[in-house]
Amino acid sequence: MQLDKIAKSVRKRIFKFKTKSGKGHLASCLSIVDILVSLYFDKNTDFDPQNDVVIYSKGHGSPAVYPILADLGFIDKDELDKYCRPDGILRLHADASIPGCHFVGGSLGNGIGYAAGLAYGTDKNIYVILGDAELYEGSVWESLMFIAHHNINNLHLIVDRNQMGILGETEKLLKLEPLKDKFKSFGFKTNIIDGHNFKELSSSLKIGDKPSITIANTIKGKGVSYMEGVWQYHTIIPKDDELIRKGLEELT
Repeated sequence: MQLDKIAKSVRKRIFKFKTKSGKGHLASCLSIVDILVSLYFDKNTDFDPQNDVVIYSKGHGSPAVYPILADLGFIDKDELDKYCRPDGILRLHADASIPGCHFVGGSLGNGIGYAAGLAYGTDKNIYVILGDAELYEGSVWESLMFIAHHNINNLHLIVDRNQMGILGETEKLLKLEPLKDKFKSFGFKTNIIDGHNFKELSSSLKIGDKPSITIANTIKGKGVSYMEGVWQYHTIIPKDDELIRKGLEELT
């Protein structure tokens, strides 16, 4: 199974339904595609799509999973064309009404708390995807204390470290580094990886004997050259026909 080809197909379909609807956060979806493809399609990870749970604490990135859910039969593939339409089931952010989804993320910092409680009360493996700018929220660090104190080891946190938020570069807005040292000080097993390298992803996305965090270095807008690393595209979805054509061409 060629994970890179799957990832490109997923990105292309995200680009299509996002540009068609003009709604949501396209660049934030594109940065986490390889993480999701690794979880759902790479048998070397511990993730079980039928039983385990992914919580999108960065809820604006959650539509990235929709093409994957379509490929795996959770939803009809036709639903992608009805994203954010009254006659479709796919919402702006993933919620529990959508097969294969479990939680609607909106306000940043809430998803990790929900996931901590869920993992504390179940034997299922829970994976949480956080945005790096989301780490500005104090509720994230409160949840980390809770997770570490109770040694919730069926919980794996994944930080989408694209180094950009809605207002610019994270290290210029409010410095987050050294992130690994901060997480380790809470008692977490912490890895820093290339979030677009499937070998590194599969070796890191494991459930162990202690709470774990993967800091995945990613590129915002990954796959579309004019969007990559441009923080303004956090909220901008291409509308110009030529930009849409170029994006689709690059993702084909």
